This record gives sequence, C-alpha cells and structure tokens, in this order.
Amino acid sequence: MPLTRVQSEHRLAFADKLASGLYRLEDAAVCLCGATDAVDLADHDRFGLPVGTVLCRECGLARTTPRLASKNLPAFYEHDYHGLHLDVRDPDPDHAMFRRGQGAAIHAFLVDLLASGPLRIADIGAGAGQVMQEFEGAHDGPVFGVGCEYSSEFVEAGQRAGRDLRHGGPEQITGDAPFDLVILSHVVEHFPDPVRDLTAVRALGHRHTLFYVEVPGLLTIDRKPEYAYRLDQYLTVAHTFHFTRATLAATMARAGFAEVRADENIHAVFRTAPVAIPARDPDHAAVVMASIARLSTWPVRSRSALRQARQRLAATAKSMLPGRVVRAIRRRR
Repeated sequence: MPLTRVQSEHRLAFADKLASGLYRLEDAAVCLCGATDAVDLADHDRFGLPVGTVLCRECGLARTTPRLASKNLPAFYEHDYHGLHLDVRDPDPDHAMFRRGQGAAIHAFLVDLLASGPLRIADIGAGAGQVMQEFEGAHDGPVFGVGCEYSSEFVEAGQRAGRDLRHGGPEQITGDAPFDLVILSHVVEHFPDPVRDLTAVRALGHRHTLFYVEVPGLLTIDRKPEYAYRLDQYLTVAHTFHFTRATLAATMARAGFAEVRADENIHAVFRTAPVAIPARDPDHAAVVMASIARLSTWPVRSRSALRQARQRLAATAKSMLPGRVVRAIRRRR
C-alpha cells in the first residue's frame, strides 16, 4: 500500500526496533478455542512487516502469528501506532480515531436499548475523546463520560479540550465504575488475550450494562473500499485477532458476555452472562475459508505464489466444506 511520509518514517522506525531487538515477535500457536490446526493465510501485513496470519480450522477464528510481543504493545501504542496507522504525528482534540461521526453512529445503533435519564459511559481506547463528545451530543440527557487511552499525546490533547481521559488501560477507570455503557470501538481486535482482557472490562459494568463492540468483519472485506476489497490491505501488525460475528460471540461468551444484537460488519452489543465455552464449529471455519478464497488477492510475494496460494486456499476451502455449505455458497453467488 502507498504510505505517506509520516507512515514511512514510522514503518522504518518499527523495522529498526525489530532488527535491534527492542521489539520482538512471539508465536500464538494455539487458538482461543484450544485448537492448533490452522491454515496459513499470510506471511506479512499491509505495511510489509513480517507478521503472519492463520485461520483456525476448528472454529474459523483468524489470528496473527507471529505477532508483536505482548510486552512491547504499550510502547507500540505510545510511539508507533498512530503514526503508522493513522498518519498522525501531533494529535488535536478533534482528531477522530476511526471516523468522524463514530460517536453519533454508535448512539444510533444503541438508542432503543439505552435507559432514560443520566448515562454513565466508559470509552476504552478513547483516543482524544472524540467518540464520547459526539455520543454526548447525540444523547437526549446528561452524559458522564470517562475514557482511557495508551497514547499520552492523545490523552493530553483530549484533556486540553476538557475531556476526562486517563493514560493507560481499563484499570485506570475502575474507580469510576460501574458504567451504564462501555464502548470498545475498534479495540478488541488489538487485545493480545481477549478473554483475559474482556474479563477485566466486564468488571466496569453492572447487571444491566451494555457493552458496545465494533471490530472489522472478516466476512465483509469484499465490501470495504477502505481495504480496497483485499485481504492484504486489511491485515496489520496492530490486530491480533480477526473476527466474524460468530467468532466474536464465541470469544465474548468465554469472557462472560451474551450477544444482544450484532451484524457481520461487525457492530455488536453484549450484556454480561455466565461464562460459556462454545462448541467448535468447523463448518463456520470452512465458510470463512471460502470467503477468503474469493477475495482478489492476499499477501504473497509473486504472481506465481499468488496463483498457487489462491489454488491452495480454494482447494482447502472445498475440502473443509460439507456438501450443504457448498450448495449454500453457490446459491449466494
């Protein structure tokens, strides 16, 4: 993908940190479902960085492996992420982490589920607090909002605008809990251990708290112009897991959440529930594999490798698909 000057500088800095040993890679050999059998999808990300992606044959959850070591993540989000991903060197209070209008869009998705009266919200990975500000502007009633963010520059930018932001993770706002709504917009796909991290987030709520989760939908890449409809323009060192609606719901269930509503894009709402261990679903894995095989390209280094990879993935998908799923896919076409 073409990079801006700021992105190129951050990509070079990241590569230098890997080469020097300041940053290290680690393997994620086991899926969250406990399986190890996986299909290789890629050996680098959209920036050409040497992180791979595999798809679990038993449940359909994709994960990054090797990936940036968990111990390096705080430094990555402090110094590298925003320049590399967002082309931002010096944030201002009005900078939108995902897109402008995100807070209002989240409110519209939730409005019929929100209780009347004052609302207490927490935003995890809040950036400069733009989502909270937009959400407050859309809500008919007073809103108390607090956010946490790993980039000190974004926290300081938001604080200059009068927003209540804390530097760090969810542990920085536990003293203000419980909240009526917890927002995790484009955050869960960054968690190195989603079940552990979501379990910690669960403590921020009460019995009726809504947890809004938004992540990129792996089954909808072919509808996303921001990724040029291609897997290789979607994959990134910053994402540790790559979800479908089903694999997100299964991950959330392991941490003690139940889906209230969701779509495949993925916008989803959850409430707390007893911890559950979902059954593995090889049929879903096959559907995900078939969807990936239909994409225009993915991260391989040459035309011949691309052709071989596409043939291999298509064959793998076909071998994984039971007859009834093959027929369903053909009908969708």
